[in-house]
Amino acid sequence: MNRLSSIAAEAGKHVTPSPSEIANMGALARVLLSKTRKAARRFPETRGVLLGGSFAKGTWLRGNVDLDIFVKIDPSVTDEDFERIGLEVGALATRGYPRGKKFAQHPYTEATVEGVRVNIVPCYAVKKGQWKSAADRSPFHVEVVKNFRESMKTHVRLLKSFMSGVGVYGAEIQRRGFSGYVAEVLVMKQKNLEGVLRWFANYKPSREDRIFTLPDPVDDSRDLGTAVSGESLGKMVLAAREFLRRPELAFFRRMSGRAHPGMSGSVVAVVFSHRWLSEDTLWGELRKTTKHVVRHIEIHGFRVARSMAASNNSERSAILIIPEIRELPPIEQRVGPTVDRRKDVEAFIRSNAKESKLVWVDEDARVRLLRRRRHTRLFELLNDVAKGRSGPAGTSRELQAGMKKSASVLHGESLTRTASKERWLQNGIREITSDAVGTR
Repeated sequence: MNRLSSIAAEAGKHVTPSPSEIANMGALARVLLSKTRKAARRFPETRGVLLGGSFAKGTWLRGNVDLDIFVKIDPSVTDEDFERIGLEVGALATRGYPRGKKFAQHPYTEATVEGVRVNIVPCYAVKKGQWKSAADRSPFHVEVVKNFRESMKTHVRLLKSFMSGVGVYGAEIQRRGFSGYVAEVLVMKQKNLEGVLRWFANYKPSREDRIFTLPDPVDDSRDLGTAVSGESLGKMVLAAREFLRRPELAFFRRMSGRAHPGMSGSVVAVVFSHRWLSEDTLWGELRKTTKHVVRHIEIHGFRVARSMAASNNSERSAILIIPEIRELPPIEQRVGPTVDRRKDVEAFIRSNAKESKLVWVDEDARVRLLRRRRHTRLFELLNDVAKGRSGPAGTSRELQAGMKKSASVLHGESLTRTASKERWLQNGIREITSDAVGTR
């Protein structure tokens, strides 16, 4: 047995659920299925209840399982009734347990029952290919994976554990990584863990217009790769190459790139409070806001090397930036249109009249000028952006409201002090100042 196989065999002992865990989960699943069926019978529009997710497929990891229960609803009902019935069945089935409403394409119920996260999700009772909602494919996914040989299911568990260890497992918007079903499809196509890792290590896009594509075996028109970010793909490719060069058990536990704590002094953070948002909504807004803030400050001349968002997934978040430039000279150059575009030239000169110091025409007949720079220090610009004083920056309305009230622009000692009290911020700083796995 070579070292790769030996490491995988050792990891397999830690990812496979124990017999007692399987028995306990089976008992809980039966109880919840019974409650959900009883609740569903109150609604004539329902067409059955099905156990789904990794537990039903037999690919769940030891100590890490969700129970997904799908409530099939007649496809003739309206969207409003579909959502209402799905939520009411979920509420009835999980009565007495902590629960809330989550959102995908349609809302569904998420509850915690005996320490296990339970999702009760509505889907339409449709034939294959006649999809009305994203969840409609899930029962068909279960049937595909349930037929895997046990050895393939072990390799799925290993792949999920590997992806988790290198930080790319999970399709939630915070991570935009590889879902459990994507891991299952990859093993189905590449046969085993080593096959998948070698496929990633030698990865080349199959399409010019998309970095990662993976057709859904249940629906060829659906590309599973659209939910995976280029960052997650890149991390997986580099980690696969590194593991194949140097197999270690740590890849199946927690494998981080080299941290550079000395780089923390280069980080600038906009830290703020905001009203509670669901995780999916929060991270969608954080990603959009971070992207627009970076674009806005780069328009003002400040180049950004790296940026990311961080949050406690509740009511505190931050935009983290490693800038290449923190301070700019007091004068900036603006390049205008060529002189043949009379109206554009006049508008360009007029809009800069108050600030311009010098106006001339270059060898390409293009008007140029020097003007007084409005912001010379990045910290001042970021503070104005956060407080809404720097013009439209494309920030989320929800997050902008929180920033206006509470934002602080921190760096150096002030950021270190704040991060020492808020673990989520400390973790974010560590992440933005760490190498990717496989780059050393």
